[in-house]
Amino acid sequence: MLDMSVEFHSIIMRSRNGRPVPVPALPEGFSLRFYRPGDADAWAAIQTAVGEFPDRAAALACFRHYLSREDELRRRQIYVIDTAPDLPVATATAWFDALEGRPIGVVHALSCLPEYQSRGLGRIAAAAMMDAFFRLTPGREVWLDTQTWSYKAVGIYMDLGFVPMKTAVFSGVPNEYDAAARVLEGRMRPDVYRRFIGLAE
Repeated sequence: MLDMSVEFHSIIMRSRNGRPVPVPALPEGFSLRFYRPGDADAWAAIQTAVGEFPDRAAALACFRHYLSREDELRRRQIYVIDTAPDLPVATATAWFDALEGRPIGVVHALSCLPEYQSRGLGRIAAAAMMDAFFRLTPGREVWLDTQTWSYKAVGIYMDLGFVPMKTAVFSGVPNEYDAAARVLEGRMRPDVYRRFIGLAE
């Protein structure tokens, strides 16, 4: 869930994607799978619920970008499923782009329905996404942009091998590392904040 009470600043992070990431065991009653045709509505519902889009129509409009490469979705977009109602509750996408002419992986839309948060399901989706990156393109850098509103996710990303970048940019997103570090001091857990500062490159 986005914490919009925090001053907004963008954060750029990078993983060298040089080692496999273990995927934690799922809690009882949950399963993990890749995209299937028809998942657009579930994806839009998750993204809208966490505040990434103002409504489902806007989220579905964004999802059309993926549908032009539906073959890639089948091996790149992860869902955690609550099996009793067969409900997708968390998602992450191991997408791709280019940076300075070289191909890179890009994290897209790591989100978990608010009522399912604090159960480790978002972390599982993120680990499964990193497993997909490693299987598909081992050793190819993976980049992401996030923001201070998602500061809780920053700790998850660091656990998965991402480091904050002090000045690097990609995909036209500004790097506001210094301002973000100032805002997050006292907001993050002290040990997580120390890692955020200590790992930065």
